[in-house]
Amino acid sequence: MSTPDDEPTAAVEPADPVAGPAPRAHRSRRPIALLTAALLAVVAGATAIELRGAPAPSAAPGRPTSVSPTTTPPQLRATPDADQRRVSALQALLAARSRAVLGADKRAWLATIDPQATAFRQRQAQVFDNLRGVPFSDFSYEFDGVAGPLSAPRRRQLGPTAWVARVVADYRIQGYDRSPSQTEQYLTSVQRKGRWYLAADTDGATDPQLWDLGRVGVVRGAHVLVIGTADVATLHSYVAQGDAAIGRVTQVWGQNWPRRAVLVVPSTQDQMGQLLKRTDGLDQIAAVTVGELSSDGSGAAGSDRVVINPAAFARLGGTGRRVVLTHELTHVAVRASTSAPVPIWLSEGFADYVGYQGVDLGRRTVAADELALVRQGEGFTRLPTVEDFDPSRTTIAPAYSAAWLACSLIADRYGQQALVRLYRTAATSHVGNPDLALSQAFVSVLGTSQAAFTKSWLAYMRQLAES
Repeated sequence: MSTPDDEPTAAVEPADPVAGPAPRAHRSRRPIALLTAALLAVVAGATAIELRGAPAPSAAPGRPTSVSPTTTPPQLRATPDADQRRVSALQALLAARSRAVLGADKRAWLATIDPQATAFRQRQAQVFDNLRGVPFSDFSYEFDGVAGPLSAPRRRQLGPTAWVARVVADYRIQGYDRSPSQTEQYLTSVQRKGRWYLAADTDGATDPQLWDLGRVGVVRGAHVLVIGTADVATLHSYVAQGDAAIGRVTQVWGQNWPRRAVLVVPSTQDQMGQLLKRTDGLDQIAAVTVGELSSDGSGAAGSDRVVINPAAFARLGGTGRRVVLTHELTHVAVRASTSAPVPIWLSEGFADYVGYQGVDLGRRTVAADELALVRQGEGFTRLPTVEDFDPSRTTIAPAYSAAWLACSLIADRYGQQALVRLYRTAATSHVGNPDLALSQAFVSVLGTSQAAFTKSWLAYMRQLAES
């Protein structure tokens, strides 16, 4: 699916497999391959804008230029204004918090908190305890501009010096992230007796992080790191499944990807909704893949997370869990080793194709939802689009069935490696249009047009439905 660069998307899996400095410019991001719906859940990445003054006018030929002395009288020297001083104070607080996390120094962390903000101080103490087990290789903040003014009641409560900053929090997990995972926070600063502190993170739409929701447990596998607020026994249950899924993905996609992944397991579906910043459609979702693109300009993802919906996942049997994790980790592999989006039917159909490899289920069984519609004359008449995978708009199982059948048909007729080449060719195209890139790939890889293939696919689904 193609969306504007500043509109985040998220990947999901069906629950049933059967004022200071100028604001930073957001990194251009390839949308995440959608699994069952277009979910808005990813924090925008950002890079600094460099501002330069206009060049001085050139001196006229043959005329001397005026030269200023290197020293200036004290009364003419520039001094930071109040806004600059408060931004500098905030940056010092943010740097202290970064050092505190990386140095496991809770006292230093709490020293940045307003002594009068008792509830916030208690919550920040708990947040620090919650995140202490996460193996960060980097944890940092960057000031991203002044937020809107405080409300009158809040200003009376906090005092005249209080102000709110937009801040981008970056972190990397050691051994897994090639680029930072980023979230936006709104931090309120106050001055007490000449010293600045942080007083709140609720005067704006701060993105919740896992450690805001509870104590984070960490379990390592050979290829996956499982982190979450679920109990440790539950976290352990995902390790072997995740490691095995990475092996299955590699058998189809190849070894040219990091073959590592981070699984996030919240304790409840409500917590998952908080992390994704949505509540609708979660009952149809068993897992979701979220992340930003790498800052190296490659177009690949460097810090993807597979977030599990514990309520939906618990309803799955062993086969369902296998399909879900393999499907999700297919997205992780593809996003880590390609540079352009593809139409959603291909990304979702291919992930399901890999997910169902080695599973002893017939196509009429797996695609029963779509085939029932075909028999009623209500099946797809064109390849599924983004809206068909949105759980807040529709029942999404038929779209998955239809996309899976399309990819399975390609593998049947041209071979599995041809299906992989088709995907890789479209997902590394530089034409800038996913539909055009895939149309060109059909011709160059398969020797047919997408229109001709679509007719064959529709006939194939009618044949399955009628037999």
